[in-house]
Amino acid sequence: MQGSDSSEPAIGWQGIDAAAREIDVSLSEDQIRRLERYRDLLLDWNQRFNLTAVTEPDEVDRRLVLDAVRMLPAFNAHVAKGASVVDIGSGGGLPAVPLAILRPDVSFTLIEATGKKTTFLRAAASELGLERFSVIHGRAEECGHDLRYRGTFDAATARAVASLPALVELLMPLVKVGGVALLPKGLELTGELAAGEIAAEMLKAAIISSDVMPGGEARLVVVRKIGPSPKSYPRRAGIPAREPLGGSALQQRSSSGASA
Repeated sequence: MQGSDSSEPAIGWQGIDAAAREIDVSLSEDQIRRLERYRDLLLDWNQRFNLTAVTEPDEVDRRLVLDAVRMLPAFNAHVAKGASVVDIGSGGGLPAVPLAILRPDVSFTLIEATGKKTTFLRAAASELGLERFSVIHGRAEECGHDLRYRGTFDAATARAVASLPALVELLMPLVKVGGVALLPKGLELTGELAAGEIAAEMLKAAIISSDVMPGGEARLVVVRKIGPSPKSYPRRAGIPAREPLGGSALQQRSSSGASA
């Protein structure tokens, strides 16, 4: 990625509003105010807690907040009123915090392993008046085996946490059968998508779309859970990212094809 040019004017909230209207998303004045306040909180706390590598206001607008806004049409299509959503590896709160501002009818549960980041998330939720919002200090690998959370959420999100196969393993155990994970990813996804499809099959799920989001800068992968996740998943902390299921399966298929 090229470094941010601090001389470039910020996209500003009129720009965010205009971009939202292009995809038929109407932002209220209160939502715009709270998105702006969230941007400021993220940058302020980032100086102490290293919440994001994006440090310029215009880049936060363009690459973080606007990407979450662009998820909204698909989010609305898959997440019903009053639903429950889990976000893992939440860090600075993306995409969950902007989505919580845009969909106040939905309950959000954020799972974050770093204590300082959970402190920020709770402070941000309080400052922004997010009422249906809770933060768990823990790891997705452990929460996925906790009966309080396993198979209890209608939908899931995650951003820049891990590869697609790892996300499938971490998220599907948390989601109800019939629920979905909505995962923003880069445009170049061919190899990761192939591995993710194999991982999804192993987790009793299926990738139903990987369309380019409005704006043309990212894809949104939608994974639907079609059956109960095997009890052995997710594996122990760190293993899903280090030894992704789809990668191993792809290697095995490649080896079998070569020897056939």
